[in-house]
Amino acid sequence: MAIKLPRASVLGLLVALVSSLGASAQQPGIPSPTPGQSQARPIPKGRVFVWDIEGTWISQVYMKQLQSTRSPLAAGSHTPPLVIKVQREQRSYPIVITDFHKAAMQFLIEIEPFGKAGTYRMVVAPEDGMVSSTDVTYVPFRGQKNAQGKFDTLSIADPFLAKGKYLTFVRLPEALEAFVNRTVIAGKYQDREGRTYEFTQAGEAVLPDRSFPYEVALDPRAGDCDLLHSHPERAPEGKERLGFAWKGGDLQLFNTKTLKGERYACEGKPVLVLTPQPNT
Repeated sequence: MAIKLPRASVLGLLVALVSSLGASAQQPGIPSPTPGQSQARPIPKGRVFVWDIEGTWISQVYMKQLQSTRSPLAAGSHTPPLVIKVQREQRSYPIVITDFHKAAMQFLIEIEPFGKAGTYRMVVAPEDGMVSSTDVTYVPFRGQKNAQGKFDTLSIADPFLAKGKYLTFVRLPEALEAFVNRTVIAGKYQDREGRTYEFTQAGEAVLPDRSFPYEVALDPRAGDCDLLHSHPERAPEGKERLGFAWKGGDLQLFNTKTLKGERYACEGKPVLVLTPQPNT
């Protein structure tokens, strides 16, 4: 079952929810034999374990849309912004599947072979440890390891938010926030008066009169324009919110107004037009 997310916890949920899920756990895997027990059978060639898919996986179609448009709103309106995060916490492997409007939170119990070679299924459940077969959900996926023995891409049939349709996911080599910031807005800029601005890849907005930790909104239902706002975890009391858009190679910034249902809209005219500057 997927739950609706509060607006304030867009990117931070992938850390917060995984951490909360992993508070108590049993790590899946093959136990070591104790004295008097026979040695474990050899591991079959091609066996896949839960730690083989640990990481942040992003829909390939969404990733390409985000890179080409630099607009989370446009990309998310074209295709769901699906992200799957598997992260070890103590002795468990919580898994979060989200489109940044809803999220499914489960524990990854095991990975089983599923049919022909290269096809598997995740065994997930709402609780970790020993679970009944009636409590588990199966998430089929396909993939081939690279020359280093790692998965770079997976075709996953997520039943929670993708209705069991196979979609290609790419493992990110960096944190999701860093990827989003770098793709969408990170860089140095100058306004028409020659003042400098910077949005760092690490998520710091440096303006002539103030600085604040920022987060880019990925939920396409959050407003009628692209938005960035005070980071909910690093600046929980922050009230910064700006709309933004790319036009003719320049970055336009807008004031915003509140709509019904915790949504936001950009004012009609930009308050700033910023020209990208070479990184020095």
